[in-house]
Amino acid sequence: MPRLFTERHGPAQPTQFDPESQADPVARIATLRGRTSHMRTVLHLIETVGIGGAERVVLDLVRRMDRRRWRNIVVVPCDGWLLDRLVEEDIEVIVLEERSSFDIGFLTRVIRLARMRSADLIHSHLFGSAVRAGIVARFLGIPALGTIHGQVDVGAQERFRSLKLGIVRNGLRGVVFVSEPLRQSCLKTMRLDRRLTNVINNGVDGQLFAPGQNTALRTHWRISPQDFVVGIVARLQPVKGIGTFLAAAAILKAASPNYRFVIVGNGEEQHTRDLIELRDSLGLTEEVVFAGFRADVNDVMRAFDVYALTSISEGFSLSTIEAMASGVPVVATRCGGPEEILSDGQTGLLVENGSAPAVAKAVERLRLDPGERNRLIEGAREIVLKRYTVDAQVNAYQQLYERLLAPAQVLKPGTEASLAP
Repeated sequence: MPRLFTERHGPAQPTQFDPESQADPVARIATLRGRTSHMRTVLHLIETVGIGGAERVVLDLVRRMDRRRWRNIVVVPCDGWLLDRLVEEDIEVIVLEERSSFDIGFLTRVIRLARMRSADLIHSHLFGSAVRAGIVARFLGIPALGTIHGQVDVGAQERFRSLKLGIVRNGLRGVVFVSEPLRQSCLKTMRLDRRLTNVINNGVDGQLFAPGQNTALRTHWRISPQDFVVGIVARLQPVKGIGTFLAAAAILKAASPNYRFVIVGNGEEQHTRDLIELRDSLGLTEEVVFAGFRADVNDVMRAFDVYALTSISEGFSLSTIEAMASGVPVVATRCGGPEEILSDGQTGLLVENGSAPAVAKAVERLRLDPGERNRLIEGAREIVLKRYTVDAQVNAYQQLYERLLAPAQVLKPGTEASLAP
């Protein structure tokens, strides 16, 4: 049975509820709770619950949107980081398990849920959820919006890829990309009508992610004050290029014994084992810390001296702007999103994708030149506060919601929607 989390005092507890039963008292209370004639209901669909860019976008949206105007309900597939955070924020969240891409039972439950909650709009996050949103929206006759976070959202080996792309093209009223390079690439691979596409960059809280030092974490990782720490925060999966990070670490270890490296995040079990074996084979067992999952990314960033993004592909890279806001200079591979965020030599250093020597050279350059580090830090934080704040991101989505719900559709022939700052 799907579980509904509703407002309650003290620790939140799951309540069983049946979307087929309008008589369920908890469901009826939740349906009527805070509902006014001026409030619109947005049903969010997301297929993952770990701590990643898409999940953090969902969390930022639902907790920061104007609750006098918007009521948010989030459907997630299982327990996890995102569900826990939503419950903490007193957001209505429902767990609906799905067995396959076209699980009729799942789609039926979502349709019933949308009807019961009088959903005005469906907002999907990631490609799989966009397909489901397209089906549900067409069945209900309400608008649906999908946010695509990266190239890996739409893999070339995706099962039923042509069918799924057709559903997205015909079922959604709008598609949001988190960067312009990602939109340009997906316009070709997904064959979308450009007039239906939007760009809304991810954003960060400049007060939460602020410059400072975290000596406690460094001590926890057994890093001495004189060590130079190079870090990365990422899911441990091949597209994040952690192998390149480790190869660069081996080069840097030879340049100075004071280098230490921290990898924060978890991921695929086999890939994680492979990375640990690679670390050990490179003779980096003492120098490289696999710190695992941490929710306090803002504190983590302040323990780094340089942030090294070594991804193979990024739609945007939320962690990059988090590092920039935190006063940590960034070295990033040219993997898509970072080229839009960083101005090479002014707000960060961009290097060849997949090149460990290029990453190592850029990091060593920054270690040896504190003046350049400080200059990059100043320029980076300034651009984040100007262009990449979470408030700007949330406001852009609220504006897009309003446009999609307006009587006259905004996406008319000859117009193009772009809400990037």
